[in-house]
Amino acid sequence: MLSSTASRLAAFAATLVLVGGAAAGVGAATDATPPFQDCLKVAAADAGFGADGMNDAGHGGEPMVEAIPGADGLRSELAGVTLLPVPRTFTAGGTATWRFMLTDCKGNALQEFEPENGKLLHLIVVRSDATAYQHLHPTLGRDGTWSVKLATPRAGRYRAIADFVVDGRKYVVGTTLTVPGPGADEPLPAPSLRTSVDGYDVELQRPAELVAGEESQLTFRVTRRGRAVRDLQPYLGAYGHLVALHAPDLAYSHVHPNGTDRAGGAITFDTELHARGRYRLFLQFRTGGRVHTAAFTQTVR
Repeated sequence: MLSSTASRLAAFAATLVLVGGAAAGVGAATDATPPFQDCLKVAAADAGFGADGMNDAGHGGEPMVEAIPGADGLRSELAGVTLLPVPRTFTAGGTATWRFMLTDCKGNALQEFEPENGKLLHLIVVRSDATAYQHLHPTLGRDGTWSVKLATPRAGRYRAIADFVVDGRKYVVGTTLTVPGPGADEPLPAPSLRTSVDGYDVELQRPAELVAGEESQLTFRVTRRGRAVRDLQPYLGAYGHLVALHAPDLAYSHVHPNGTDRAGGAITFDTELHARGRYRLFLQFRTGGRVHTAAFTQTVR
């Protein structure tokens, strides 16, 4: 009888040990944040995110979101986030719906994005010779698939660059789209400080020399028939947007204005271009409910 009781007590004690161990394991699992979040945070830290402690004010006084180092759109994977395009065939001179997915380091589709300038994602599409520039805003489906209509006016290679924010971190990833058919690249236009678009004249005022890695102030003045345009309208939360693409690799830089002189039709940007060589600058501004895109070529020493 004693031996039987002792055996039952021993078995009960062993069961307690097993249950306690299992409970500890469950507790450890439930205390942790979702695995994909941990993975992305670790990957971002490994890439150097947060090292500079950026917290400057952006346009409109809003905090500027810090970008992951290397967020230039030259790669399809950045700090655990991957751009996966859905294969499809494009036609020169046509418009087609393109779909893609952004996945985390576990291969799961990302679905939690933070709006920036009123949009969950900004998509820049441009041909390899910096023509056919498009600034688009895809729609996010319930399964995590993005879709957008994009134009491919000529055969050749196009770069699609996605700019978005997840968990307070800015990611920029890209992929190449190929449109079958003959289509040689056009030479980049010569550097200029003036251009015209949709009946507007735009003049670029900048330092005498742009130096790689140094911040420069760029001011764009918009006029029409010799008079300053005073009816600039907000577009995506600002009076102007500027995208800089390095030639020929199309490395991407996106900056916002630090000030607008509406009476003088002027928009000023603080810009830092990191590489030497030529850049194609795309300024977008809105008047009368229409968005206009003015392009400039500039050389960085």
